[in-house]
Amino acid sequence: MNDSKPFLVVAYDRLGTLMAGPAIRTLALARELSKICPVDVIFDGEIPDNRAGDINFISRDSVEPGPEFFNRYRAALVPPLVAMTFPEILHSDIPIAIDLFDPVIWENLELYRSLPASDRNFHHERHLAALHAGLLRGDYFLVAGNRQQDLFAGALMALNRVNPSTWQPGVGIEQLVGLVPFGLPDEIPPDAESLPLSGNFKTDGPMVVWGGGMWDWLKPEIIVKAWPEVLAKFPDAKLAFPGTKHPNPHVPLMESVKRVKELSGKLGISEAIIFSDWLSRDEYLGLLGRADAGVSAHGPGLESRYAVRTRFLDAIWVGLPMVVSGGDEYSYYMDKYSIGYVIDPSGDLPETGFSEGIIKVLENGKEVFTNGFESARCDLAWEKMTRPIIEWAESPRLTHGPGAEFFVGAIGEASSRKKPGDLGSLMHRVISKIRK
Repeated sequence: MNDSKPFLVVAYDRLGTLMAGPAIRTLALARELSKICPVDVIFDGEIPDNRAGDINFISRDSVEPGPEFFNRYRAALVPPLVAMTFPEILHSDIPIAIDLFDPVIWENLELYRSLPASDRNFHHERHLAALHAGLLRGDYFLVAGNRQQDLFAGALMALNRVNPSTWQPGVGIEQLVGLVPFGLPDEIPPDAESLPLSGNFKTDGPMVVWGGGMWDWLKPEIIVKAWPEVLAKFPDAKLAFPGTKHPNPHVPLMESVKRVKELSGKLGISEAIIFSDWLSRDEYLGLLGRADAGVSAHGPGLESRYAVRTRFLDAIWVGLPMVVSGGDEYSYYMDKYSIGYVIDPSGDLPETGFSEGIIKVLENGKEVFTNGFESARCDLAWEKMTRPIIEWAESPRLTHGPGAEFFVGAIGEASSRKKPGDLGSLMHRVISKIRK
């Protein structure tokens, strides 16, 4: 790379000691990019302790207003809804890559489903306008799976981003939409016993961990329904939910947490289940390393078809076999590398499949999956996964020519819409505060 200008990365989520998958992805991409050029990361939260590479962190509050601040950079990698946070960057002159790995539009259908229709429509239309702004202005796009690549190729075609002026015939979709799955660290995973673990998770029996957050678009209830059968075989087993509350304070508490706690009480198994707030990265890896199995469940739907479960990657790195719902992009890793079991999410009694799968893992032990984990770690290293964005960053170019002139209007719809003031919405907010 001959240009001495730094590359800009805008963090997708809050950075710090407590981080969710999107923040971990931001840091991983920034580290790989810093191998070829200096990188500035605009962030909210705290500067992470485990940073590495030629990376400079810039607090979101210290960013100067206006597009000129961004014109100092060679190019930028930004979140899909950047129009809601930094619309100025879309008015800048630099090439912009947009990371589309998170199916936020469909997540919101579940997240806001209990709100009045006016509020649901407000959030949907604002987020959709922001997505349109990014698709119209972006010059390169990242996705984390093959289905996502096809999805956004169609979206870009519908927005006239694929046209005679911008498309190079004879070259595949990779010229515009790069496949950059989540990866694994290049280094050997740390020994679990060397990592911290809070006292709540200490147990003499088998430990099964729900990987990641208890989002409303997932189905942790399925695992709770399966748990009595597991306890019949392993009476001392514990089921751990280490992500009841998102580390980003702007993310609301999920309804699924309440549902799971109520269900465990009705089944009389509350003492066999452990709940905790979000763990630090080291604590979470320490828990996975000491656990005997991991689980993740979801139902059939749009979100699950295009989602990528980052919790699978953490488990693979530390060598924890998982029992998971099928249908999403990454569940095939379990079958491909023989490192767990995949359950059909559309079956009548998915909890039966989960209880049988969990019991198999606990009976056989983690050692039988060792060879599969070694192969997966080799294939899924971040260094390999990030090649498309590294190649683009070495020679970024503008591609948002004819067909993208409407992004200004989309930015306005995303950034300045007013929330509805109808009586129903007001009453809902008042009742919600009273309940709290």
